[in-house]
Amino acid sequence: MTTAVRDDSALEVRIAPTSRRLDLRTYTQILNEVRMSLEEVDRTALPVRSPRLRWAIEDMTMESYVRIVLVPATRPAKRTLQSIATPLHGFVNGIDALTESPRIPPFFSERTVARVGHIGKHIGPGGVEQIAVTSLNGDRHTAVVDEGTVNNAAQAVLPAKSAFSSVTGTLDVLSHTKGSAPRALIRDPRTRHAVRVAAHSEHSETLRNAWGRRVVASGILQRNSEGQAVSLQMTDLEILPDSQSQIDPADILGVNPRITGDLSTAEYLKQVRSA
Repeated sequence: MTTAVRDDSALEVRIAPTSRRLDLRTYTQILNEVRMSLEEVDRTALPVRSPRLRWAIEDMTMESYVRIVLVPATRPAKRTLQSIATPLHGFVNGIDALTESPRIPPFFSERTVARVGHIGKHIGPGGVEQIAVTSLNGDRHTAVVDEGTVNNAAQAVLPAKSAFSSVTGTLDVLSHTKGSAPRALIRDPRTRHAVRVAAHSEHSETLRNAWGRRVVASGILQRNSEGQAVSLQMTDLEILPDSQSQIDPADILGVNPRITGDLSTAEYLKQVRSA
C-alpha cells in the first residue's frame, strides 16, 4: 500500500549552464547521479529491510538555470515522513561536508562520494557554472557542488594506507554478476558510513547467508588520509549474534533473588532512583 507524498518531501536541483543551451547528456548524467546518490544514502541510513523509495520529477523550469524538483513517486505505508526526509537531508549535508573537508560523510559510501565527483566533473567552460541541491523538508538547506567539493571527494576515497584489519556492521547491497567477484557494503554504526567490501567467488554463499545480519569482515582494509575505512578486500566473514538476542532474559531471571534485601521491588526501585 502506498500513499501520496507531502509537497515538502522534495529535493531541488539547480544547474546553471555556462551557455544558453545545456547539453542533454550533461543534464541527464547529473540527474542520474543525484537519483542514485539518494538511493544509496537511503540504504546506508535506514535498516536493510526498509521499503525503498522511487524518485520522480515533480516540477522542472528553465530560465537562466535549470530547476528540477525530485519527490518520492509514492510513500510506502511503512515509511514515515521523517524516514523519507533522511536521504534528502543526508545527501545535502554530505555534499556540504565534502565542501569543507576530504572526509566520507555520514550515510555515504565510497561509491556515493564518487558520484558527487561525477556530478561536479561537468563544472567548467562549455559545461556548468554551478550545481546546487536544496532539501525542501522543513528548514531549507542548500549545498553547492564546486571545484573544492570535487577535489575533496577525490581525496576522501583515495587510499592512503592499508593494513590487515576488520570492519563490523550490517551487511547490505550484495552484488554478484557472472564473471566478477562478489561485492557488498557494510554499514558501520559507529561512523554511520558504509564500507565497500570486495570478496572472492568462494565467499558468495557466505555473503548471501549474511545479508542483513551483523557481521565482522576481515581482510586488507584501505583507509583515506583522514584514517576512515574506504574499502576492504575480504578474506574472512563472521556472522555476529543479533544484539537483541545476545542475552536471553530467562538466563538471568532469578540470578540473585536477594538483590533487594528486605525491600520489596517497588521500595528497592524507589531507593535506587532517589540515590
